Amino acid sequence: MPVFNAHVPAGKFTKEQKAALADAFVLALHDALNAPEDDQFVVINEHSEDNLFIHPTFPNMNRTDKRMIVTVDVSTTRTLEEKRKLTELVTKYAVEKVGIGQDDIALLIYALPMENMSFGGGKIMTDDAEAMAKRMR
Repeated sequence: MPVFNAHVPAGKFTKEQKAALADAFVLALHDALNAPEDDQFVVINEHSEDNLFIHPTFPNMNRTDKRMIVTVDVSTTRTLEEKRKLTELVTKYAVEKVGIGQDDIALLIYALPMENMSFGGGKIMTDDAEAMAKRMR
């Protein structure tokens, strides 16, 4: 159950572009982590220019006015190689689907123990392993 949070500048993306960004994240999850295609937990937060501060060139980047900060929470079961692939594909698919620059995404990956996650139903993932396995098929 990876969860994406994208912090984007207000008024820079259409409704369709925001949906395409969410699709890019989910496709990256599927291709990099073998997550089910319907494993979609994405929040896109718009921030006014006086509430979102991302340097346009640090460190040696060329960010546009569509630059964003993206965080994704994954389980601690994910390997370094999976995280590398996820980082690569999040950027690749966002560039392809939304038309932003490859330097526009600053990505932070947070690894959480499975006991800190719940799909819902009042059960944490480690207590509901059978139900989780069914959902992951």
